[in-house]
Amino acid sequence: MVPPMKTVTHATLADLAAEAAAAPRRRKNRNLHEHLDDPIQRLLNALEPGTYIRPHRHPDGVWELFTLLSGACSILVFDAQGVVTQRVDLAQDGTLAAEIPAGAWHGVVARRPGTVVIEVKPGPYVPGSFAAWAPEEGSDGAATCLDWLQRAQVGESFGHD
Repeated sequence: MVPPMKTVTHATLADLAAEAAAAPRRRKNRNLHEHLDDPIQRLLNALEPGTYIRPHRHPDGVWELFTLLSGACSILVFDAQGVVTQRVDLAQDGTLAAEIPAGAWHGVVARRPGTVVIEVKPGPYVPGSFAAWAPEEGSDGAATCLDWLQRAQVGESFGHD
């Protein structure tokens, strides 16, 4: 028997955003794929302002496609030294999707409450590696880095702009 289609409704987005707002880390994922070893990872990612996603990159060959479903966020790509090489602002009235190249150092910041993106990337899931220049989540420097990420522009680097 074929399983039913999976759907994402406005209520789904609102519920997930509410869960993210109540979470200590200010974000919440909901996997659409069945298993972490699925060949294509598909997930909803609710991000609230104030969540710190430490800049990172994934193993070779792992790109990520972000499609904005609600709210607004920014995706930043960095070179190996932590200099911003690209910044894409996703918003309902502008750019709606961006694909991060395989192996690129990147970070994401929420710019509006209720931000939800759908992420698609090759599986199986393998944790990324974190940028050495970016403070660990929960550390004293994380809030300062998050503040910088929100306003960082191409050519700038953390602690040097």
